[in-house]
Amino acid sequence: MEPKVCENYHKTQKQIEEDLEFLRDLAVKFGASDAKIIPTSSIVVDERARYKCMYPPCKWYGTSIICPPHLELTPDKTERIVKKYRYAVIFKLETPVEAVAGPKWVELHVPYEWKVKEIVSKVMGAAFNKGYHLTLGFAAGECTACLSKGLKCTAINGECRFPFMAIPAMEAAGIDAYTTVRNAGWEMFPVGATTKISDIPCASLIGLVLVV
Repeated sequence: MEPKVCENYHKTQKQIEEDLEFLRDLAVKFGASDAKIIPTSSIVVDERARYKCMYPPCKWYGTSIICPPHLELTPDKTERIVKKYRYAVIFKLETPVEAVAGPKWVELHVPYEWKVKEIVSKVMGAAFNKGYHLTLGFAAGECTACLSKGLKCTAINGECRFPFMAIPAMEAAGIDAYTTVRNAGWEMFPVGATTKISDIPCASLIGLVLVV
């Protein structure tokens, strides 16, 4: 049997579109409530989004490698990176309102944020196996892998315990999640420390994967 000869391989636009559809469907298969393919031109980077992590300080500010100030994906770097891609897969995971607001949200939100990271990780892995070796993903919230268990982040000064689940939130890297989600055709409702559960009609967490 003659050995296979490796040749330069460039995917056609049709093949890229088919791969993107596969990844979108995969996100739903893995548990997303909905997923879309979007042009990266609809992703909005705004340094104010990252500053919202700092002022007033988020509960998890400075606690892990994927949160400011440790996260090195500053808005200017993120903007340059996003412009190198043409397409992304964005998805949402619908959650109970009680998981993002109210007296028990700190406890209740954990499994949903973990699920978003899990979906992002799986879609990134599938994209890599499809030949998109520079795929990059964003999830939601703090590093639930360790912090939810009361463990300190070891990646700040050493090796990460869960490297494939340590995925930064969009806002931590300077992406305006609200505007980006609305550009995708979905609605998001602001939730803050004093927001009443009765004032929130629905809630969801967002994941984003830059593909090609």
